[in-house]
Amino acid sequence: MIATKISDGFGNQLFMYACGYAAAQRLNTKLLLDTSFIDTNKLRCYELDKLNIKYDKRFSTEWLKLYPLKVLYRKIVRGWMLSRYTIFKEKKIYHFDLDYPSIQDNTYLYGYWQTEKYFKDCRKDLLQMFTPNYELSSGCKEYINKAHDCNSVAVHVRRGDYVKIGICLDDSYYYRAFEHLEQRMDNIIYFVFSDDIEYARQLFKNAQRKIVYVQYTPANLTLDDFFIMKACKHIIMANSSFSWWAAWLNDNPDKQVLYPRTSWAGTDFYPEEWTMIQ
Repeated sequence: MIATKISDGFGNQLFMYACGYAAAQRLNTKLLLDTSFIDTNKLRCYELDKLNIKYDKRFSTEWLKLYPLKVLYRKIVRGWMLSRYTIFKEKKIYHFDLDYPSIQDNTYLYGYWQTEKYFKDCRKDLLQMFTPNYELSSGCKEYINKAHDCNSVAVHVRRGDYVKIGICLDDSYYYRAFEHLEQRMDNIIYFVFSDDIEYARQLFKNAQRKIVYVQYTPANLTLDDFFIMKACKHIIMANSSFSWWAAWLNDNPDKQVLYPRTSWAGTDFYPEEWTMIQ
């Protein structure tokens, strides 16, 4: 059996699952998801249960009510698991680990695995599984139909915790991305997604372009936004694993994917066919 740690935000959960699934498929073995870390995360929640994913077992502490008991039980069970499994820990984030192809059955994957090189061979399966197993809201469906009916470009403006960290993108990146696309295609409609939509409105108030600010009553805000973003024909990413996955799962064969120059832009994080905007 392959065990993989599932933690952090939705985009990172997808990376962790995809790597574990690909490893289990290659070794023709079972897959265990360890969600005990996210069970004790007060800022994030487990969201893979909203998708049509496949796995054999899940280790969770969500059935325990008290936080200290969750932590204690996690430590006890993980101690047992780690005595049974070989631990394969990610050596360098955003880089493909050359030792990964040599892992064997009964391995515990502990890392972020943020490159398609771990799971590209399973793309067809992941496209089928990373779909909603719940009813999308009517507002979400309307935006998906609009995105399909025009030359749509998703624009992701990430704020939230990025504000405190100090890694938010400024308007220069987005305007350069606009210009890049407008030199190559016509009749663009930009669909703007943000966890601070009013900030995004101010960011683009002088844009003089066709812009739709995506707002609706969602069934699940994170995932509904994700599926609308994925439905757009092209995407201007943020420096975010969330929009990375919306871009990667986009099945438009002619898609343009633009990403910002960052400290990790020269790593394995971004596929070679995507375009970096200075």
